[in-house]
Amino acid sequence: MNRRHFLQLSVLALPLAGFAHASKADLAVSPRLLSAYWGDDGQGLVLPQQRASIALPGRGHAIVPLPDGEALVVSRRLGSWLAKISWWDQQLLQLVDAAPDRHFFGHALRGADGDTLLLTENDDDSGAGLVGVYDAQSLRKLSEIPSYGIGPHELLWLSPGKILAVANGGILTLPESGRTKLNRSSMAPNLSLIEWPSGQLLAQYSLADKALSLRHLALAADGTLGIAIQAEYLSAAQHRDAPLLAILRPGADALQLAGQKTSLMGYAASIAAHGNEFLISAMRGNQLARWRSDGSALESLPVPRPAGIVSDGASVWLSSEAGSLYRYSQQDQSIAELAGYTHRKWDNHLSLAI
Repeated sequence: MNRRHFLQLSVLALPLAGFAHASKADLAVSPRLLSAYWGDDGQGLVLPQQRASIALPGRGHAIVPLPDGEALVVSRRLGSWLAKISWWDQQLLQLVDAAPDRHFFGHALRGADGDTLLLTENDDDSGAGLVGVYDAQSLRKLSEIPSYGIGPHELLWLSPGKILAVANGGILTLPESGRTKLNRSSMAPNLSLIEWPSGQLLAQYSLADKALSLRHLALAADGTLGIAIQAEYLSAAQHRDAPLLAILRPGADALQLAGQKTSLMGYAASIAAHGNEFLISAMRGNQLARWRSDGSALESLPVPRPAGIVSDGASVWLSSEAGSLYRYSQQDQSIAELAGYTHRKWDNHLSLAI
């Protein structure tokens, strides 16, 4: 692999003890955050607190925190590997390859029983989306069910152990063509609600505009599901004011496009719910976009290349592909950059360690 394109993956473990420039205020409010990063200066896992690294084969995407200082790292679409790491003591515990006729779409979810992991996958022969069920300890695949669409991305429990929501992005990709999107003129994104553990389809929702790929999910305190959108228009000009958020209100029979501020540029890197507010990192628009859970738009806040977002219910943290980390205050609607972090190209997602 050309060194210029050599990918790097990191897990950031907090608190910030050991950072000379971290303020006492930062130390008081910062949780243990986990994030992948990428760059062209090598590959591995880095824990900034200890300045140690763990080698991995490529770029990661979502990270699923596990008990006892462990986490699952899912390789970025079209993913070929899963890694279980111990961020606590800087170890790569397991590295598992996807089956020869499968690839991963970058996201996973803990089963409600704690003993399994659910991953979005692709059947490379048919192009159909799948949800793979894996043993959380061994990472051995146990079974799979349809995702009821093409290109499943993020998945989330609407009712733990009973109703699974899957955002099927509608984009067909195959290993032989890499990340090239093969069906942009015939996409059919949908949100599928699946009964668990039967795997039966309970309901399915879509938008009239099929170029709006449904990708990431978050659940507000009032039960509203937020679905973050990445526009796939063939014309670049159409992306400028393309919608970034759809919502499914409790009891609703259709998706609703949320109100939209201008110049968000049609690419939602990540979404988080903070109480009854949805936050989306509009990476290409360099803004943190905000909505009430009823879909009404709030003023966006400027952030360079915003990436991952995570809330613990009290505070919100935001990463940037430009290398910074921030804390968002809902109370005064402000963003403060945190000091003392190693600057990296953070990937699209942040997680809270458990």
